[in-house]
Amino acid sequence: MLRTVLVLLASLIGSFLVAQTPVVTATGDTMRIRSSTVTSGTAGSFNVTIVVENDNANASLPVTFRRWWHCQIGNLNPAGVTLTVTVDSTSGYTDVILPVIAQSTDGTTFSDYVRCPTVARKNAWIAQLQTRPQLRSTTVLGTSVQGRTIEMLEFTDSSVADTNKRRVWIHSGIHPSESTSYFTCEGLVDWLCSSDPYALQLLDQAIVTIVPMANPDGVFLGNYRVNANSVNLEDEWAAPYTSTQPEIVALRTKIEQFMGTAAVPASNPIEVLLNLHSSHNIAYPFHFVHNANASWTPGATGVLPIVNQRELSFVNAFKARSPFVALGANQSSSAGFPSRPFVESMAHDRWTAASGWLGSPNFEQPVMAITWEGTYGRGPDQVTWNTEADYRLCGQQLGFTLCDYFGFVPGAVLSSYGASCQNLVLSGQLTPTTGLGQTLTLTTLGAASNALMVLAIGGQQISVPLPAPWQSCNALATLDQSYVYFANIAGFGQLSLTVPSVPGLAAYLQAGALDALSNLDTSNGLFVGNNY
Repeated sequence: MLRTVLVLLASLIGSFLVAQTPVVTATGDTMRIRSSTVTSGTAGSFNVTIVVENDNANASLPVTFRRWWHCQIGNLNPAGVTLTVTVDSTSGYTDVILPVIAQSTDGTTFSDYVRCPTVARKNAWIAQLQTRPQLRSTTVLGTSVQGRTIEMLEFTDSSVADTNKRRVWIHSGIHPSESTSYFTCEGLVDWLCSSDPYALQLLDQAIVTIVPMANPDGVFLGNYRVNANSVNLEDEWAAPYTSTQPEIVALRTKIEQFMGTAAVPASNPIEVLLNLHSSHNIAYPFHFVHNANASWTPGATGVLPIVNQRELSFVNAFKARSPFVALGANQSSSAGFPSRPFVESMAHDRWTAASGWLGSPNFEQPVMAITWEGTYGRGPDQVTWNTEADYRLCGQQLGFTLCDYFGFVPGAVLSSYGASCQNLVLSGQLTPTTGLGQTLTLTTLGAASNALMVLAIGGQQISVPLPAPWQSCNALATLDQSYVYFANIAGFGQLSLTVPSVPGLAAYLQAGALDALSNLDTSNGLFVGNNY
């Protein structure tokens, strides 16, 4: 079946020479086609027909795998020649994907690809991350069939002990052509390495482990769905401990190390496991939510209800953070019943549902393991094609989602300083306000009945006598801003303020109480500052 441009990963080379017939090649990173023909068109144009090849040129693989292709069209002289490119997929699928093109004027230096993952790009990206303080380690979990490295990146605040930290596991690219998964990882990592208060809070309280390219051979070879052995690695999770595929061995070994067993759980076991994919012919990003099964037993369909509840909590949090993700509709999943060939099924069956994991004596948390699928169609505006930037933004929004899921809110600290004058006491309490920082509730005790209260807020701590006639009391904060409120008949006053999530925010507070006779009492000082 002939299809015009589906995923055009063609490198266009031009120069100002005499007209020549274009040449099609496919020998680089991610490149793969079966054959090509070039014929002359009208007015110096050319018709290029590309025939898509099976993954690894393996004729036994399903024709539905015949989606990915990538080639270089060179010898384009003069520049500006018109090409009409037709793709013969011979698979019968109907979804069309925006072409992805990189261009060159010299045949050596190319513009950046859009939405095209490569092994070289992954390697360069990991290399430039090595100076980031948030990256605690880069570990090679193993090598692929053809010897390419499978790296795991571990992000946390190394100055904070790992005790009680929550662990997140994310892997992408089990299916090598699913490019949205790579860009989501890159966006998440950019956010983790930023100074965003939520990112700092997440790394204070969690360890985020990311395997950015789980099937590097598949990527390099230009495969759509399999590794170099023509194995669909996702299916290997049905029996991960008998799989001989090195990519699965690398992942399962590290997951097992992080988890331990129900009898002897490891420290900081995985609580959130995200399996990142991409889907064709579906409009917007979505999750596979596993069916709740209150009578679940080994080998049954679905998952324990507590896991379903955790999944919905995570999905709803992601949708609240991302308008793009909110456009997608959840799809239900039996967790692959009866073969259960997903990493989520392994996480559920081997740990969450194992006798003793959730209960005595260790009382571990359920593993919230879920697949998230990016898509290749329209973007958040529902009009234009989605872009790499859209999925990098999803990665940032995923970071906020993890904070919301765990209940992590950037915090502030309170501390009292200095002495009160005439026994007026100022105290405070902080409570989280999702998305806004924290609410600071201030309480004053010891004021005169119905006294006029003034709260002074300053950027500096001082100790300076007040002007006459109140010089017996000291000002403990500069007066940069003030609030007026009243004490009740019992001398109790209260005021609420918002402490925004601003890195380095620090303020000094002091209350004053003025009675009907103009006598002024002043409180101790109170420092409030964000702890990041």
